[in-house]
Amino acid sequence: MKKQKLYALLLILGASILIFRTVRLLTIENGWNILANWVIILTFIEMTIDALCIIFSFQWLIRNSKTHKSISLRFGAAATVFHAFRVLIYVLGRTGPWINFDIKPQYRHEHTVDFFWVYFAAILSVLGILGVMIIWIRIKRAKRNPC
Repeated sequence: MKKQKLYALLLILGASILIFRTVRLLTIENGWNILANWVIILTFIEMTIDALCIIFSFQWLIRNSKTHKSISLRFGAAATVFHAFRVLIYVLGRTGPWINFDIKPQYRHEHTVDFFWVYFAAILSVLGILGVMIIWIRIKRAKRNPC
């Protein structure tokens, strides 16, 4: 029972960090003005998934039912995968053949980035995807061998 509460809290923390990061991207880092409109739309989709993850994780924390657990884990996985997709766009926009393709044309020539953050985001996204895969494998094994 206590493990379940810890897992719910970890999902809440992870999704909260993602929401904080995307809000910061749009406001403090001037994403509203610099990012292409399609990237802003993807950012709002990610924030919606993160918010749903937080809501259902709180319900899992309070009620500790299998239904809330399942929904929370699914939204947590969706948030992780969708965030990794957005990070892939970010990384390709800084390193790939289409430099700054995710930036509005009028800002492309002046946009610079610290490559530490590119590598940092890429590594954490890969670790997040690995975490989702490990959790998925463990859940599948537990369903096959309910000992």
